[in-house]
Amino acid sequence: MFGLFRRKTPDAVPDIDIGGRQVAVAVVRNARARRISLRADAVHGVVRLTLPPRAPIRDALALLDAQHGWIAARVTSWPRPLPFAPGALIPFESGQLLLDWDETNARGVRQIGTTLYVGGPRSTLSGRTTRWLRTQALDRLEPETRALAAAAGRSVGTVSVRDPASRWGSCSSTGAIAYSWRLILAPAWIRQSVVAHEVAHLVHHNHGPDFWALARSLADVDPGTSRRWLTAHGAALHWIGRG
Repeated sequence: MFGLFRRKTPDAVPDIDIGGRQVAVAVVRNARARRISLRADAVHGVVRLTLPPRAPIRDALALLDAQHGWIAARVTSWPRPLPFAPGALIPFESGQLLLDWDETNARGVRQIGTTLYVGGPRSTLSGRTTRWLRTQALDRLEPETRALAAAAGRSVGTVSVRDPASRWGSCSSTGAIAYSWRLILAPAWIRQSVVAHEVAHLVHHNHGPDFWALARSLADVDPGTSRRWLTAHGAALHWIGRG
């Protein structure tokens, strides 16, 4: 198993095979770590080994061997990639879009009903689709954010979209709000609940009872329900567009 692999560099660990799925192993040296720890990262699709600075790599390899069953159980539950390829069905708000690519299609990206038409070279399909989805996300998130902020009696700075791994939204002390563009891949009520969460932070810079009451009233959605949905399905959104 893992112990049979040879390392090319001191902390390099080869990919591991879990049921025919190649999974990368990332080794991280952390000065604050007191022991070797193991984590299966479902968002990035990586098994992470965190080691104290002087811990022998052989001890980490031994842990990989010993925890093979634990790793396999978690990797098996990870989402599968959904690349932006011709014929793919892409989650979009509360429905799906069929990705129709043909080099002879008009250049750019056009949505007609539930079909997304993309032209140009095949090599540009993924990038064009991603940029279109990011634009759609911001086109919805910015007005929704400003409308809820006005309802809460607050003003908003900039509204932007990014691709963070661990947050669906963030609100800075200056009133700038940023979201994951991948919220456009989730049902609309999930996106609106995240917007309400971040707008509520314009009023309450904590997660106390008043914050949750405001977030619930702004979105008319139970925040717990949206959190449970994102816990169950959020990782899969990060695999959309991944080859």
